[in-house]
Amino acid sequence: MPFERSYIFLDTSVYVQESYRFSGKSLGKLVGMSSDDELKLIVPEIIQQEVTYKLRETAEDHAAKIQTALDSNIIDLISDKDKKLAGINCQIDREKLVESIVETWEKFRERCNAESVPLARIDLPGIVASYFDAKPPFEKGRKRNEFPDAFAVSSMVSFADDNPGRPIYVVSGDNGMLEAFRNDSRFRCHKEFSEVLDEYNRHTEALSPAAHALMEENVDWIASVIADEIQARPSLYAFEYPDDRLLIHDVSVDVYEMNLVEIGLDRAVFDVGLDYRVDAEVTDLVRIGYDDYDWDVIPRDFDGKITVYVEVLTNSDFSELNEIASVEF
Repeated sequence: MPFERSYIFLDTSVYVQESYRFSGKSLGKLVGMSSDDELKLIVPEIIQQEVTYKLRETAEDHAAKIQTALDSNIIDLISDKDKKLAGINCQIDREKLVESIVETWEKFRERCNAESVPLARIDLPGIVASYFDAKPPFEKGRKRNEFPDAFAVSSMVSFADDNPGRPIYVVSGDNGMLEAFRNDSRFRCHKEFSEVLDEYNRHTEALSPAAHALMEENVDWIASVIADEIQARPSLYAFEYPDDRLLIHDVSVDVYEMNLVEIGLDRAVFDVGLDYRVDAEVTDLVRIGYDDYDWDVIPRDFDGKITVYVEVLTNSDFSELNEIASVEF
């Protein structure tokens, strides 16, 4: 099954398993995918609150351990002068430290451009019915207390009702929660977030040859766009001349290599190595006598090698180049 633009819901257990490393290998990857709307993160309000609670609890525990270490007899063996040199402050602001850690969760959601699902969207009568019927995520025994999971499930079902057309990945280490989604074809269930990333990576890696071929087919168009960008940025090569003393006649670009840097579902970034030549006229001081100068317009060529980053937007199988989205020097 090809990977397509999708939504993703991560249960609290996933953030705990990732040790809240919001800039780490997995969650950091999700930031780019979600902000690019390839794999949009959906965070039900109940999950937002639950992660906040658990992260705060963990942060308070670690802050206490840090203060305990600083209060230990071993630290007392160090002189105040050496403590200062080592940057050891024996009294930490535990409240500020905890709030700074908790704030990383809010910043992560902002970076993902995540979408929230308010608790007002849940189907409370349906949850109560599932509770008394012991249906997933409720089960007999201790699982009868899984109301937060039930709120999260109901939030995501409501979101799916309001946002048809895209599949929704569900990642949870909780079998009961996964079972609650299992029979709904709109949801794709996984126990590990790495499984979703592997699916995405396999799909995009398979597109790499098509992306290279597409760039080769459109090299003239790409070169012309880069030439226009070079002409618009004379400071790159004629920095000694202000704009009113420089007249550009022509810019030629010869692309000699293109390397794939990043690929998504319908976009790719290449670093493009090229030779450029700029034919221009400059207004400059020229000698007209032994010790006499005057302004004159003289021909001037600028040339060199440069590497630029080119982002292109394509169709889903990289058979058509839709737009050259950006050129960065």
